[in-house]
Amino acid sequence: MDVYCTTCGEPWDHFHLWQDAIHETGLSDQDIEAWLKLPSNGRLTPYYRSAFTSAGYTFGKTMMNVTRCPACPPEATPDADKLQAKQLIEDMLGDDHDGIVATFNDHRL
Repeated sequence: MDVYCTTCGEPWDHFHLWQDAIHETGLSDQDIEAWLKLPSNGRLTPYYRSAFTSAGYTFGKTMMNVTRCPACPPEATPDADKLQAKQLIEDMLGDDHDGIVATFNDHRL
């Protein structure tokens, strides 16, 4: 199922974000393997967030909340209403990534 960038609307397959986007970061194979073994709530530590930011991704509390992506124009800013709605859904659903993705899609976020 796709999630959509809050800034540009680009669709991102949630499986790609969860399993493949890490390979776009330039991290070492060892760091990638370590990341893939982390529990969902440990995958966005400051170290990994920084690597994703360098690759063009910015996430909310979870990787399912893409607030900026590599497709975003440099000057673009996130849609404030969608950003707030996504943050509230993340707060309500916590680490339930499938629930977050489904809810985002239900509400066209």
